[in-house]
Amino acid sequence: MAMAIALLAIVDAKATQSVKFTKKVKGLSTWFNGHDLKAVACYGDLKGNSHVNAGDGWHIGAVHMKYYKGGEKAACFECAKITAGKRSVIVRIIDDCAGCKPNQIDLTASAFKILAPLSQGVVHTTYEFVRCPSKGSLKWPKSPAPLSH
Repeated sequence: MAMAIALLAIVDAKATQSVKFTKKVKGLSTWFNGHDLKAVACYGDLKGNSHVNAGDGWHIGAVHMKYYKGGEKAACFECAKITAGKRSVIVRIIDDCAGCKPNQIDLTASAFKILAPLSQGVVHTTYEFVRCPSKGSLKWPKSPAPLSH
């Protein structure tokens, strides 16, 4: 019975979140690597190239797109500043995390390590959507160009 309820909760994900700039949201951050870096959703769904694999060193994130009004079109290729205590990292959202809860951002290991040791696994964070930096050493793919807001 509990399994059926859990499955219904995943299937019945409602779009309750919006990409709002400068609005800080409390949430959780987790991390992913390995095979989860293959065929990132935003490139496959929006750019028609399902063969783009993320790099371990990229500072990218994944959210459950179904929670966002507009889905991939709202969240893909946006940047988010994630803060845990006095540590922050800016990531670019380029993947879907079907197992993520609302207000959860799954980060690459390289981005998570800036906030906490990988052994911690989960860290309480705040995040806000921000303009993607256009200069400096970007830690994510340069294409497509960041959206202008």
